[in-house]
Formats: sequence, C-alpha cells, structure tokens
Amino acid sequence: MKMFFRTLVVFAFLFFQSTCIGQSKLQPAWTVKFNTTVIWQHVHSLGYIVACSADGLYGISPSNGNVIWKNASLAGIDRSMITEVEGTGLLAVTYRKEPGSSLPIQSLVEVSSGKVLFDSQKENLGVLSKHVMPMSKRLLVIGVKPGDLKNMVATLYMYDIESGRQLWVNEDLFKGNDSGAKGFIGKLQALSQQVNNIKQLIGEPVEVDHQHIIVTHPGYVIKLRSETGEVVWKSQIQTAIKAAVYFSPYKKGITYVATEVETASGFGFTSTTGGENRQQTYTSNVYYAFNSNTGAPLWSKPAKENDHLGLVVMQENGIMICPFSDKKPTINLINYETGVTMWGNKGKGIKAQGSVISYINTLNGILIATTYDNVWNSKSEEYYLNVVDPVAGKLKFEKPVKLKGDLVSSMIVPKGLLFVTTREVNILDMNTGNIVWDKSIEVDGSSLMSEKGRTLPIAHDEKALYVFSNREGIVFKVDKSAGIYQSLNTAKIGFQGKEQPGEIEKVSDGLILRSEQNILKIGFDGTTKFVKYYAAPRENALTRVLLVAASVRAAYTGVAASMYSAAFEQAASSSNEPAVKGVEQQIAQGLNKLGQTSFAYSGEAFQQFSARYKASKNTPSYVMMMTVQEKKGNQLIQVSKNDGSLMNSIDIRNDKEPEYDLDALYNHVYYKPSPLEIVCYKL
Repeated sequence: MKMFFRTLVVFAFLFFQSTCIGQSKLQPAWTVKFNTTVIWQHVHSLGYIVACSADGLYGISPSNGNVIWKNASLAGIDRSMITEVEGTGLLAVTYRKEPGSSLPIQSLVEVSSGKVLFDSQKENLGVLSKHVMPMSKRLLVIGVKPGDLKNMVATLYMYDIESGRQLWVNEDLFKGNDSGAKGFIGKLQALSQQVNNIKQLIGEPVEVDHQHIIVTHPGYVIKLRSETGEVVWKSQIQTAIKAAVYFSPYKKGITYVATEVETASGFGFTSTTGGENRQQTYTSNVYYAFNSNTGAPLWSKPAKENDHLGLVVMQENGIMICPFSDKKPTINLINYETGVTMWGNKGKGIKAQGSVISYINTLNGILIATTYDNVWNSKSEEYYLNVVDPVAGKLKFEKPVKLKGDLVSSMIVPKGLLFVTTREVNILDMNTGNIVWDKSIEVDGSSLMSEKGRTLPIAHDEKALYVFSNREGIVFKVDKSAGIYQSLNTAKIGFQGKEQPGEIEKVSDGLILRSEQNILKIGFDGTTKFVKYYAAPRENALTRVLLVAASVRAAYTGVAASMYSAAFEQAASSSNEPAVKGVEQQIAQGLNKLGQTSFAYSGEAFQQFSARYKASKNTPSYVMMMTVQEKKGNQLIQVSKNDGSLMNSIDIRNDKEPEYDLDALYNHVYYKPSPLEIVCYKL
C-alpha cells in the first residue's frame, strides 16, 4: 500500500512537472501609467485600446502603448455610454440628456485620432439616429432641436468621415405642407403633422451610388444627393412604421420599397394597446415600385399582404415576399411589371408552416426554412423545411420536414441538403422530402448544447464535415460527396470538470476539440494525440474576456460574422451563467456588421482594419485559458495546439474580477495590475 502511494505521488509530481515544461512567465511589452485611477479599459474592434480614467478618455496605440489622444471632457464616463458605430472607426458617446428630454446628447469620436466629428450638444440637438454611408464614406445624423412641439422638426446632418467636415444641413426635408384645413379637423391634421415632423427614419438609408441615397420617412420615400442634400424626388406612401429599400438585378432603374403599416381595421396580425379601453390594431405589409430617376409610381396600386414585414427576395420571375407572424403566414410572389400577387389560388398566396427565416435557390425549387411558435406545447419554436415550386406557385412537399432543434447552417450536396441544427445533422432529399439517413447524428437532449442558441460542435473542409455527438462521445466524419458518415474514434471522449467539447477545429494533423478548461487532439485515424485539463478558477467572471475575444476574431473571418454574433448574442441571452451574460452587450457592439463587404473608415482606421483582417487569416497555434496557479491565485495561460503544453502564462494575482482584455488578432493581453497602469503582454 505504501509502495502504491509513493508511486501515485511520483506519478502526480511527474505529471505536474511535464505540464509545466516550456512554461514561462511572460514579461510585459509595454506599460502605460496614468495620473488618476483607470475606471475601465476596452479593446476596440480595430485594435486600439480605449481607456477611461478620472481625468479623461484615452486612445492608446496597441503596438507601443503610446497615448494617441486624450479627451478631458469625457473624464469618468460610464462604459455603457460608449458604443462603436458599425463599419466605421467612430465611437458614439452618449454622455447625458437634456433636462426634460428623452433624446440623448451624443458625440462621435474618431478612435484613431480622437477627433470629435460631431457633438450634438454644440449643435443643440437631441440625436434620433445615425447612419453610415459606406460607398461615399459619409455619416448621416438625424436629430431634433429642443423646443415646443409645433416648432420641432427633425434635422439631417451629413458628414464626411475622412475629414470630419460637415457637408450639409437640412431642416426642411421632413416638414409637411399645410393642408389648409380649418377648425377642429385642421387642428388634428396640424398636430399629426407636428408629430411626423420629429419622427425618425423607419428604415436604414440606402446608397444608390456614390452620389445618391434613398431615405424612408413614415410618410415618404425620398431620394437625395448625398454630397449636397438636394432632393431629387419625394414620393408619398401610406403611413408606415417600418420600411426597407430593395433593388433587383433583373429590373434595372427601379426602386422597390417594402413597408409595415398598422391600421385600426383589417386582417392579419393583431395586437392590443392601452389599459381597460383596449384598441385593436392590424398589421400588414405594403410594397411599392418607383422609377429610380423620377420617383414616379410604376404600379397602379401597391401590393399588400397580411402580418409583419419579413423576408423579401428579388427572384428572376418576381419578388418573393415572406411576412413574419407567430402563426402561419402567407408567402407570395409579386409580378415585377404589375405589382399583382401570383402564387396560390387566385394569387392569394401559399400558407407556410411558419415564418420563412432563410432560403436557398436550387434546381428543384426554392428551399425554405420556416419557424413556428407552437403555443400548444412547451418546446417553443419549431423548425421546418420545404421546397417552393416557383412556376406552379405551390409547396412541393405536402408534409414539411420537421427539424430537431434550431436550424444553424445548411449546404447543398449531391444527395440533397446537408443541414445542421442545434440537435442533429442529416440530409434532406430535395426530390422526395424524405430524410436520407435513418439515424441522425444527434446530441443528448439534456445537454447544454441543446439549449436555444447553442450549436453542435462542427468543423468542415471541402470534402468532409466533422461533428461531435455528446450522446455517444464520438466524432463523426460526414463525406459530403457520398452523403454518408462514419465514426472517427472508438474510445468515448470525455472531458473533466463536467465539461463537454463546445468547439472543433481542423488542423493539419487532426482535429482540436476544446471546452473552457479542456483541450484534446484526435488524429484523422481516430487516435488520441493528447488530452489536457487545466483546472477552472472559482469565479466565472474570469473567463468572460476570453469569450469576447473569440467573438471579435470570428467577426473578422468574413461574411459569416453577422451570423456568428447573432448566434452568440442569442446564446448569451438564454444562458444563466453570469460570465456569459456579461458578454452579450459587448459582442453586439460593433461586431454584427463586420461581415459586410463595404466600410466607411478614415485612412488610418482603414489601415488598422486591413492589418487586422489579414491577421485573422492566420489561425493561432494556441488557445488561451484561465486556470488556477499551483500555490495561490489565477493565471492566464497560452496552451499549444500542437501538444497541449503550456507555452506562456500571465499572473493575474488574486483578483476576483481582474480587469484584462485579450486581443485574439494581434495576440495581445492587456491587464490592469494596479489602479494607475495598463500592461501589455505580446504572445
């Protein structure tokens, strides 16, 4: 028994020693010292460090720690008051509100220089909204000057983002014309017009080209010259609460506008407002076609459909409209020339099994994925697949294919549609509507991965899709071409600390499976190359920054950025973990639109974006984890993907909620070891 105990102790010592081989305490690359306490720090999506102290807001260079700029007027501002303006190098600072006003006072600060582009306090303006114009690199700000309702009118300001120069101001665009009516009716119309005068846009402005934009007011569609603010045309629409502008590649020179309206009578989605005296309203969507040069209406009357405005798709043979509802809405096709609806019996549309959330055009028809909130069970939303025959105007499958879990992704393969949900992976035969595999690759229904917004861990290349099933503890390889799958490993994979693999990454010699505290590599032949576990710190907040850093890197990887951020935000909102809850808003700030192909950065900011985008192409050879130290306290460790060994560590002392940030693109760690300094470690 003593011999066994000695052997166990020696083995434990050797194991600990082996995990520490190659580990070294990383030395700081630079340190910034402040005169007053640093209240918070933040890594901007362009890599700059923005820090706030009691004497100002600072912009810091990530390369050398030099203070690029300081704004003393923003000293001590709360972190929640600063957000990134998506697609730009601008920070929106909401620092206070005028007494008696619900409109925020905002300033826009260029993060690379600290230049204040816009200050609504100086303009004596409450900000309604701000909009980036990527093509022309301009910024449209809409606001209202305080005063009596009868004198309040929304004002439009256009700025050049690169120079910060104000291009024009328009105080008259949203002013309505005097109807001329007298008496009580005239007063009502005047009051209605006063309310409309201060309404903001009901949809994002759209750039037609570098010189023109189209904006949607509750009662108008307006085309402007973006450099001068000159009105090209202004067309009236039915009063709406939401709008979107579209152009079709099949019909040049036409502007299509989709709107959502609420009326006191009608059909479609209904809602009630008020207390005892409840007023019922009906929601419908209305569609218009205008000549892009003149604004002249091209249809004899607008096209209409019931329920909320949803997906609008420009197809070759018409406009596919897919309203949104918590019931079963009608989808339809609008004729480009006449505005007449064409699908279903007498053009009345097709009843779908829920609202359309995505589609794929295929040789077999238009594949649609729908979601339906079934109030008769406790499973909340249900997801279905079906195919629309665009010529016949009907659904191909009499019975839609019901999915297990939420649809995450899909791709067309020779055998049909390979789809991934939060619960299963399978292939849909597009011709018959049948599921190809008798047995799906599934996860355990009681697993955390089956929660809303969480996904099956997958990785893929051109030939294969790799999926981990926690139900069987197996990695499955799906052959995309053959449409079959096989298990990669035979021994069941299990992680310590009651964790499960939440991520798979394909590397040159196998697959990396990891969780917050575990990492494992499995070869393509199914053999386990290594498995390592690093004990978790007691405080969940310690891992928060690692989640944020991962989301920023994902946002730079391409067009999938917006999907990733949306999925992560959904996961955060449904999680009970404080560490994940704290991530939600930070991820949403400035990341969900990085997947766009157009941006409006200034010269310096664009250079930073380019550098970070290039850095995102290089997959790191390590992962970062927070773990406990041997004696006392916690440390941030750099773990090799090659063999699972510790490469470097950073001591974060005994802080229960240490202030640190990880930049997973530049491979920097920013840590505040004391109230007056920020230290950078370069990995």
